[in-house]
Amino acid sequence: MREVASAAARHRDPELYKSIVKIGRAALSQGVELVPSGGLFLQCPVCGVSPGQRCINVPKNPLQNNIFHPARIELAEKALKGEVPLPVPLH
Repeated sequence: MREVASAAARHRDPELYKSIVKIGRAALSQGVELVPSGGLFLQCPVCGVSPGQRCINVPKNPLQNNIFHPARIELAEKALKGEVPLPVPLH
């Protein structure tokens, strides 16, 4: 999934973005526990970095030892599970 996320961001390909969601949902339906990709395929709701980029430190929301903000990881998990609407694919 990380490779597909990187390719989707690099090529700005909405079909690859949709593939990430399909792969994630298929894995979840088979009982596979997903290892969070950190939401690499999503824009971060905290620091606003684009899909494919690692998060950056922002005031009041330092990364500490992480490369993604927890809110971005949580958003990715919820999007894959269908708990929140999918964000707009890569612009």
